[in-house]
Amino acid sequence: MQLLIQQSKLIQTSLQALTLGIFLSLVAFIASAEEEEFVEGKDYRLVETEVQEELAKDKAAADADASDDADADADTNNKIKVVEFFNYACPHCYSLEPIIKEWLEEKEDDVQFVREAVPLRNAWVPLARAFYIAEEFDVTADVHDTLFRAIFEYNLNMQRKDLLEQLFVKKGVESEEFNKAYSSEKVYNSLRATQSRMRLLGLKGTPAIVVDEKYVVDTELADGHERMFEIVEYLVDKVRIQKKEASQADPSQSTNSVGSSTD
Repeated sequence: MQLLIQQSKLIQTSLQALTLGIFLSLVAFIASAEEEEFVEGKDYRLVETEVQEELAKDKAAADADASDDADADADTNNKIKVVEFFNYACPHCYSLEPIIKEWLEEKEDDVQFVREAVPLRNAWVPLARAFYIAEEFDVTADVHDTLFRAIFEYNLNMQRKDLLEQLFVKKGVESEEFNKAYSSEKVYNSLRATQSRMRLLGLKGTPAIVVDEKYVVDTELADGHERMFEIVEYLVDKVRIQKKEASQADPSQSTNSVGSSTD
């Protein structure tokens, strides 16, 4: 009888050890899945060095002509810049919006998010103009969601200038000011500059996300909207490590400054 009891205890101990082993293997598998290593050329692509250098030159020239707020400019320059190229008429861009909003709530303070509106078709030009007009009058937060909903939930033809004018008037922009901005050189130049950057980066469609002007993520590479910002976050971490290593190698390149994000 004592022998049977000992054998029973031995079997029980063995089963517990086996169960623990299976549990630990499962935990390791889940952790590995959560820390997926994304692959350059498959999940995202690297912007060519020549293009990075050209973008850096354009940025330096823009900074030289920019605002007088040197502290704000320095703080912005120290951030990891994530840029979404989009258009209000793009259904994929509309589908990506909830994911962007969720990501914005969780992103770190050293990340700056920027949108750039590009018209892939001539008919989309008025909608791209609307974005830059909203930026000029600081009503983007009021206009952005409304414009998307008007197009995709209410099927309104928001490419019509008169409907855009009504929208902006409701958001507090005077009709005369809207019309002046609509045909202004400033809005035209913003539109042309974004189109130029899109061509330079080799972007073929929207939405496309560019991280720190080094890495490109689009729906085709990411294989879906949900996965896009998983890859973006991976690339943000990658850039953060690169910046830290660069600052350690050259203290004058330190990027410790942190400020508010741009949405």
